[in-house]
Amino acid sequence: MTFSDLNDRVTVILADRRRFAALFGLGCALLALTHFQHSAAALAAQTVYPDLGASAQSGPLIEIIHTSILIYLFALYFLTLFNWSRLNFRLRDLIWIGIPIGLLAWITLPANSTDVLMYIALGRIAGVYGANPYLHTYYEFADDYTPYVEWDLPMPYGPVMLPFFIPPGWISQFSVVGAIYLTKLFWLLISVGNCWLLYLILKSEGRDAGRGVFIFGFNPLVLLELIINGHNDGVLIFFGLLAFWALRREWFASALLLAFLAVLVKFSGVFICLGVAIYLLRKKRWKEIGLATVASLASSLLFMLTLFPTIGDAKNLMHDVPYAQNSLHYLLIEFIMQMGARFGNPLDFHEVLTLDRRVFALIFFGFCLWRLSIIRDFSGLVREVGLVLMALLIGYAAWFFPWYATWLLPFAVLTEDDRLKRVIIIFSLTVTALYAFPHWLITEAPGHWVWDTLRILIVHAVPLGLVVFWRLNRTHQLVKTADLQL
Repeated sequence: MTFSDLNDRVTVILADRRRFAALFGLGCALLALTHFQHSAAALAAQTVYPDLGASAQSGPLIEIIHTSILIYLFALYFLTLFNWSRLNFRLRDLIWIGIPIGLLAWITLPANSTDVLMYIALGRIAGVYGANPYLHTYYEFADDYTPYVEWDLPMPYGPVMLPFFIPPGWISQFSVVGAIYLTKLFWLLISVGNCWLLYLILKSEGRDAGRGVFIFGFNPLVLLELIINGHNDGVLIFFGLLAFWALRREWFASALLLAFLAVLVKFSGVFICLGVAIYLLRKKRWKEIGLATVASLASSLLFMLTLFPTIGDAKNLMHDVPYAQNSLHYLLIEFIMQMGARFGNPLDFHEVLTLDRRVFALIFFGFCLWRLSIIRDFSGLVREVGLVLMALLIGYAAWFFPWYATWLLPFAVLTEDDRLKRVIIIFSLTVTALYAFPHWLITEAPGHWVWDTLRILIVHAVPLGLVVFWRLNRTHQLVKTADLQL
């Protein structure tokens, strides 16, 4: 049997809407059972569950099961995309299939990260104790919720997140699990809003909106990180998409202000804001830029007066932590330190990290100037901001977590550059390698450093290698075309 014959049989199976819903729902249901098995006992004992796939307390068997389920879901996802034109899914089909899948993701307990418990703690500081979460950490408040808090940090997110954190903080006084589900309900609704905004933008351009909704809404990484594990990155995406939608409606001042709100979710939103600002500069929309700038400065002043007494307090939003993890820089720093020790010149980790940050900050700054200066139209805005965010995550960030890759998926939907689209979608798969290797294998097993290096290379080097390969291939084609013309 050839690959074509096998693909034809798979396509026949997936073309049946009920079969597709059952197959995708099966993966989500198995993921729900796995997460429940991992997290429920810890939450019932009023303690923190270990990070599945990133903790010594996670059993190798359940990690392997978890990885197998993700591979299964991604296989369905990629097969559907590969055969999209033959499957002919309509938006109505996706809605009816997506409703039970979304609900399954919502009821699934978080397992790979405890960030959702931190959100609740921040909400309790502000909502229960009436304190400023940018000036206080939760360990200052000794109460029944303290055992759920792992990180003794002030709030690293922008003020826009407080309305989302405070209600779960209130609910946690009665039920921590109830607070988790309320937080996840917010993120579920935000994810639905993101799908709707993508649909509106694509529809306005006369493109296949259903395919775009599938690329984002059914992506296993989006389901896992933004709904199941309950990360707040969907809010960053939401304001970025609102800004893009406002641009398509020619609400230029609103677009820049909405992009600024993305900065007030997470600092990485600054690249969306810069991209929108440069787009408006190219369009010579001076009045709209002025109105949005005044509104942004006024809101910033209000936040400074109420939440940030000093500039140093506002720097918490940048979340600049002195360590490296899960990144190519982690490997580079380890290599430099090993070379230093081998040649009798032991190096301090923080000194090497500081040097790394300075060198790559200059490189990344130059890359941003180059790419953002290319923006001329909406298509260029999407492509260049997507490239800058990818460079941020793969090339510059010293510490990295899988949910960061969800920032890129809306750009995979909206870009007209098929190569960028493919790289981002592949990146959403490779980042799950951070969960795929049993913890003992990368920390205790013989040659564990090899496995640790391998998983980081899978995450970052695969998409980076594809970008370099396609770029070189494009350059070769251009040179070949020029030679033929000569």
